[in-house]
Amino acid sequence: MISRTIAQPAILLGQEIDALLEDEARYGRIVFVSAFVALRTILRLRDRLLAQFQGGCQLRLTVGVDLGGTSRDVLEELLRWNCEVFIFHNPIPRATFHPKIYLFENATETTLIVGSNNLTDGGFYTNYEAAVRHDFEFPADAAEFRRIADPLLPFIEPGGVTVQRLTAELITTLAARGLLTTEAQARENRRNQAERQRRPLDQIPANPFQAVAVPNPPLLPQTVRAQEPVVAQIPPTAPPVEHVLAARPEGGLLVWSKRLPRTDALQVNEGSHHVGGVRLTQAEFENPPGQRIGQTTYFRNLFREFQWEAEAGRQRNQEHTFVPMRIFIRGHDYGIRNFEISHKPSGEAGQANYTTILRWGREFTPTILHENVTDTLLSLYETPDADAPFLIELT
Repeated sequence: MISRTIAQPAILLGQEIDALLEDEARYGRIVFVSAFVALRTILRLRDRLLAQFQGGCQLRLTVGVDLGGTSRDVLEELLRWNCEVFIFHNPIPRATFHPKIYLFENATETTLIVGSNNLTDGGFYTNYEAAVRHDFEFPADAAEFRRIADPLLPFIEPGGVTVQRLTAELITTLAARGLLTTEAQARENRRNQAERQRRPLDQIPANPFQAVAVPNPPLLPQTVRAQEPVVAQIPPTAPPVEHVLAARPEGGLLVWSKRLPRTDALQVNEGSHHVGGVRLTQAEFENPPGQRIGQTTYFRNLFREFQWEAEAGRQRNQEHTFVPMRIFIRGHDYGIRNFEISHKPSGEAGQANYTTILRWGREFTPTILHENVTDTLLSLYETPDADAPFLIELT
C-alpha cells in the first residue's frame, strides 16, 4: 500500500481524478461520496464516468442535500445517468451529512481518497483542502484495504432509514420540503449573503489578510456549458459618468494586466474604426505565478459565475455577459460600471488569437476618449466587494 497526502491547491484533487479516469483506465467499481455536489463539476466528469458505467463498471454516488449544498439541477442530471445514486439525509438539523470519499476499484488495484474535498469546483480546484490517497495492490494489500475501508461502508454501501435511492418522485418531495434550491437560486443566495454582510467602510477595520492566487477549474467545453440552466439576463443600467465612491477598496487580487495600445484606448486615425474595447490577450500575464495564462479560455473562465447568453446579431457561438466593475483612471474614481464581456471561441482561428473583449460601452466611451488612456497600464483585480467583484485600475 502507498499512502500520500493531497494538499490543495499545491496538488489539485481534480487533476488526480482526471488521471484516474484516463482513457486506458478500466474499473469494476467507482464510488463517489460527497456532502455537496456542483453541476459544473459533474458535467465535467460525466462523459468519462458514463463511459466506465457503460463498459460494465458499477457506478454509485451518495450525495447530501443538507445546507443547500446540492441543487435540484444536480439531482435531475444524476437521475439521467441511470446509475446508482443515493441521497443521505438525517432530518435532525444538527446531524449534517458531510463525508467526502472517492473510490476507484478493479481486480488488482484500488485507489481510495478520503478528505475534505466536496464534489464541487471549489473542492476539486480552488479551495484549500486536505485529503489522503491510498493506493492498494491485490491480493497483497487486501487486509489493509479492509482495515481502512470497512469503517466507511455505511457511506460506500449506504442503507438504512437515512438513505433513499434517487427517483423523480424523491426530487419532487425534497423540493416541496424546501431542501433543494436551483443553481440560479444558489448563486443569488451567495450574492444576498454578501449584501447582508456589507457595512459602511468607516466601520470596517483594515483586512489583516492578503489575497493569493489559486488555480481556476478547467473551462467546460461549450457543448457542455450549453446544458447549464439558462437565466434570462437584462443588461444593467450604467450609473452616471461622474458617479464617485469612497477610496479605492483594499484586498483585491491582480488577475490580469496589460499596457494599452492606441486601439484599446480607442485612439485611431480619422476614418478608421476602433475595436470598441480592450482585447483580453495573454499580455505575458501569469496566473498562478510561473504559469502563463491561456487567453483563449482564461477570461471566459474568470467570469464564469455571471450569466452568459448568446449575443444577438453576432456569430452563432458568440456569447456575452455583463460584469459590474469599479474603475479608476489615474487615481480618479469613476464608480461601478456594468462592462460587457464578449467571448467568441472561433476568434482563436487555430492561431491562439484572443477570443474575449471587454467593451467600454456607449456610455463610457466618451470618457475613455477624453482621458486618452493610450500606454496606460490596465490592472484587473478580483475583489471581495459584493457590488463590484472586479476592479479596473488605469495608471
